Amino acid sequence: MIKPRQAVMEMQAYNPPTSNREGFLRLDFNENTNGCSDDAINSLRKIKKDVLSAYPEYAKLREGLAKYCNVKTEDVIAANGTDEAIKTIIEAYIERGKDEIIIPVPTYAMFKFYAQLNEAVIKEIAYNLDLSFPAEQVLGAINDKTKIIVLVNPNNPTGTSISAKDIIKIIEKAKNYNSIVLIDEAYYQFYGKTSIPLIKKYDNIFVAQTFSKAFGFAGLRLGYIISNKNNIKIIKKVVSPYSVNIAAAICASIALKNTGYAKKYVKEVSSSKKILYKELDNLDIKYYKSDANFVLVKIGAKAAEFCRKLKEKGVLVRNRSSEQLLNGCVRITLGTLRQTKRLMKEMQQTGVLK
Repeated sequence: MIKPRQAVMEMQAYNPPTSNREGFLRLDFNENTNGCSDDAINSLRKIKKDVLSAYPEYAKLREGLAKYCNVKTEDVIAANGTDEAIKTIIEAYIERGKDEIIIPVPTYAMFKFYAQLNEAVIKEIAYNLDLSFPAEQVLGAINDKTKIIVLVNPNNPTGTSISAKDIIKIIEKAKNYNSIVLIDEAYYQFYGKTSIPLIKKYDNIFVAQTFSKAFGFAGLRLGYIISNKNNIKIIKKVVSPYSVNIAAAICASIALKNTGYAKKYVKEVSSSKKILYKELDNLDIKYYKSDANFVLVKIGAKAAEFCRKLKEKGVLVRNRSSEQLLNGCVRITLGTLRQTKRLMKEMQQTGVLK
């Protein structure tokens, strides 16, 4: 076997358990449990063969994204999911073996994955014991070696968010050290707050959002990056020119013309969250208040058994016990009210919650 770079040899493979999920109530990966809108599906059916045989064009998508984000078209660029957004920003700014990246943990695995691949010096900072954001520790860690600070708002898998005041403090200190702040807002629609307006004041921030969650396009792989136009020009040099497929671009353009479907789903998820909180309170089970479309629940020593028994009943949830600070924790995606009521019924029948 021909050996790859040493950094690749030393990396841990990321193997999410996303196989053989069809037919289950999928509450394990924070997807839209209703699927995408009928308008999006119909737009797929109407794609002509000459459109598929040509390289994709992104003008309409970029215009739609700019309007949705309330920025100029030159301030936004599409990506093949937020995964590519993260990968591209790290590739564009990290000097291999030299620059530091600050990653508060636990969080989305792709930050560390791409940081390792690009041989960044990784500085992980643990969330507080109550899973609130460690603002002072992050601020204290920024120095002249720091190139990127990662902020996930709200965070996955904790569901906790970062105050606007703390975000601005971090951006301003980062600017003093010529560092970038990468803000992942994959769950923005459920949280309702964004740092996008800050790009008009600060030139050292990138905001990444996605169509995978509220819009129901996880399978189409579509995200986007917002920053000032000079930063986007740099990203455009690094990102693959045709990484977003034409089906994703067309569906997203249609979805952005009528965001009512996503808004309705977000509203129902909010109602589901309230009734799940109430049920967990009645069962005297600890959980962490979430600003996203999922709830982290403290099951304890029987977390694996809980997940297994729910799977036997056709419901998938995700055991996060292996991660820092999350021993005994299970992450449960919130869906429709009907789905949440089914979840609560099956939870009680596992025999674990006693």
